[in-house]
Amino acid sequence: MNRTEKIAEGRAWTEERTGLHELEFIETRRHSFDSVVEHDASPGVHVLNLVKGAEAIVESPTVAFEPFHVHYAETFIVPAQTGRYSIRPADGVDQCATIRASVRTDT
Repeated sequence: MNRTEKIAEGRAWTEERTGLHELEFIETRRHSFDSVVEHDASPGVHVLNLVKGAEAIVESPTVAFEPFHVHYAETFIVPAQTGRYSIRPADGVDQCATIRASVRTDT
């Protein structure tokens, strides 16, 4: 059964918990966005895949890494020590979505 649950939303983004069972140790979240969306990897490593949109840009507000582009279906990893980072659609891209997997921190 593929259950999804909206857990947060803002002006230009939505975050949903996807269908993994609550006893699984991996948490998966789908983020849909049409402008900058903020993330925080400090609780643990984030593994993401761009599942909608041709291209997105991943950036660090503290310049923990150089900005980089990801393309549709590409997977990328953001280490926990990175802390805060953002993802936004590249120029000319209207809507993007990512699936983010991380180790579940709630029990």
